[in-house]
Amino acid sequence: MPQLITYERANVVSKSVYWRGFGESGMLLDADASFVKIDPATQYLHVCHQFEDVGSCQQYRILHSEGPLAVVRHLL
Repeated sequence: MPQLITYERANVVSKSVYWRGFGESGMLLDADASFVKIDPATQYLHVCHQFEDVGSCQQYRILHSEGPLAVVRHLL
């Protein structure tokens, strides 16, 4: 199920729709990333643009997560 997540890095706050895939990774609808994953233990969003290169990955702190109804409101 899709989630609307609010995340932050370096005092910049963003919102995006996260859709978990069938494996470990998911996708952000507005990001061109090769690997996206939410770590439920630490509440961090990991976004990698070239999965083979660890240096291309960023961590974002998840501030808030909402369900499918929030996704629909966000997209409209």
